[in-house]
Amino acid sequence: MPVLYFHGGLSSRLDIAFGDEASRLAHVRLIAIDRPGIGLSDPHPDAVLPDWAVDVRCFADTLGLKRFGVLAWSAGAPYALACAHQLPARVTRTGIVAGIGPLDREAIRRLGLIEDRLLYPLCRRMPWLAALVLRAASWLPPRVARFCVLAQFTSPSDREIFSSLTPREATGFFYEAVRNGPAGVIEDYRTTGRDWRFTPAEIAGEVIFWHGAEDRLAPLSNVRALAAEIPRARLIVSPGRGHLLLWRDLPAILELISAAPSAES
Repeated sequence: MPVLYFHGGLSSRLDIAFGDEASRLAHVRLIAIDRPGIGLSDPHPDAVLPDWAVDVRCFADTLGLKRFGVLAWSAGAPYALACAHQLPARVTRTGIVAGIGPLDREAIRRLGLIEDRLLYPLCRRMPWLAALVLRAASWLPPRVARFCVLAQFTSPSDREIFSSLTPREATGFFYEAVRNGPAGVIEDYRTTGRDWRFTPAEIAGEVIFWHGAEDRLAPLSNVRALAAEIPRARLIVSPGRGHLLLWRDLPAILELISAAPSAES
């Protein structure tokens, strides 16, 4: 069963590199795609979320994938929902893990990462300054970058997971994201931080949200409101989990994403 994976923010396809064994056990072909301008992907300036669905359709056509599941983590959520909205005949089921919803000024203020609260307004209003911030961050040694992120985790589960990663495992997906410069990351923030150009309430397919009860990086209240808009959405709140619940629960998540579509699909 093919499942297309959309990475988080300040990240790249490498943030799911740990999932190879879980994918094999679930009999899932997990395909992680860099978004425009990030990692190995070409840039797409001034793109809006529905444009991503066009890219995904072309990508799936090239690989000969008629139907596929979609899985997204964190800031990949709007992109997954865009595919669910634009490609209802192709997407079998959509999974959102620790996702974000639409981001107005108040929602941005509630985000848990300092980097997110800083970059969302900067990327929109002063992209040149955002570029300087990202370039400076890319010069940090992996050990220092790992420490800066770890200090912001409040969930014991998140701290345990992140502490177990080597500096390269904990930060490699960020350095890959800016391998060709910061422009792709800036566009990524601008795309998810402005109008989505589609209405979640119009998504006809099945959408499953997983969210950690201890997640302070992407507040549960935001995704709860988003899930309430989608007719066939289900929200699974995991006690004792934080923003990194994908690292803990990926096998169960893949099993549910790849299950045969319900009779209503």
